Amino acid sequence: MKRQAGFTLIEVLVATAAMMIIAAAVYSALTSAIHTTEGVTLLADTQENLRAGMNYVVRDLVQAGEGIPQGGITIPNSGGGTPVSALNRPLPPGSTPPTFPTSWTVLPAISPGYQLGLPVLTPDPVTRGATVSGSASDLISVIYADTTLVDTNGHWLNEFPIYLNPGATGTPGCAASNPNPFPAGSIATTGSTTTVTFDPSCIIIGIGNTALRAGDLIMLQSNSATALLTVSNVASNSITFSAGDAFNLNASGKTQGTITQLQPYTSATITATRIWMISYYISNADPLRPQLMRQVNMNPPQAVGDVVENFNLLYEAVVPGTTPPSVTTNITSPTVAQLPYLRDVYVSLYARSENPFSQNGVYFRNNLVTAVSIRSLNFFNEFR
Repeated sequence: MKRQAGFTLIEVLVATAAMMIIAAAVYSALTSAIHTTEGVTLLADTQENLRAGMNYVVRDLVQAGEGIPQGGITIPNSGGGTPVSALNRPLPPGSTPPTFPTSWTVLPAISPGYQLGLPVLTPDPVTRGATVSGSASDLISVIYADTTLVDTNGHWLNEFPIYLNPGATGTPGCAASNPNPFPAGSIATTGSTTTVTFDPSCIIIGIGNTALRAGDLIMLQSNSATALLTVSNVASNSITFSAGDAFNLNASGKTQGTITQLQPYTSATITATRIWMISYYISNADPLRPQLMRQVNMNPPQAVGDVVENFNLLYEAVVPGTTPPSVTTNITSPTVAQLPYLRDVYVSLYARSENPFSQNGVYFRNNLVTAVSIRSLNFFNEFR
């Protein structure tokens, strides 16, 4: 009989085995590439979240103290070192204490908050639960003057006094063609409410996104005193300050650092400056997605860094009166005496990947550290 051409069983088995080996090698290489891509993506996302959050923190720290008195802004107190009571502080929900230190009579450019934030949590990617894995994170509040409120005439809020003292001479109004500007605003207090009315030829306060709004902080400043107040209402070209504000700054009944100290208004030249208080802290409302929050005054906070699980700060302060100047380093919680002499802030952010690594269920972690020089507080030439 004539033999048919073809493969033997052994040849088929050998070919199949070779194909399986090649397929396994290809699958292994492909799986490895997929895992590598996943790992790189998780690390890149973590780094991006860290950089996004750090950019905000650095930007605000660099401006800390700008446009405010050198030692800070006096807050309501009764004089002689008697502090204000219960000056509320922006804090994440569930944190304590809810106020600035009650021994303070001045609100500094930088208000540290060593371990005043929420505790660091370790997530369980399976149960979506979390356990406390470390001490509480830090928080920080910084204040600086805002110069973005410029009206259609090119005037900004504190370019001119609210009014000029009686007896001053000049042409009424603040037009560009006026060689002797003469603001004609006013300040009036009735009961526990103070109303500041601005001359519309000097500043129009309701312009676009930079307009004054309820909840803004305003520093009223004369030659010898300051008062920090919370805007309660804005109407026409006037703002009012009433009791019951979120910070507890208005109508405190104290004699120092309040509107009372500026009275009688007609005897002093008073300017108004909007002040930003910017606070940073960690929110772990969702333990799988903790966030670095940025809060302006007492307005709702906004997330600026996703899956950032810890926030730590160290400070460096000049020792006053030393020659040559010396510096205290690695301060976790500066004293009241050190606050005006802070020179550098070392910021550490710790983040984890948005999702666990599929190969082993473990989160990738990364950190970012930077140093910020506080230009507006204290300076000495260390090379002198």
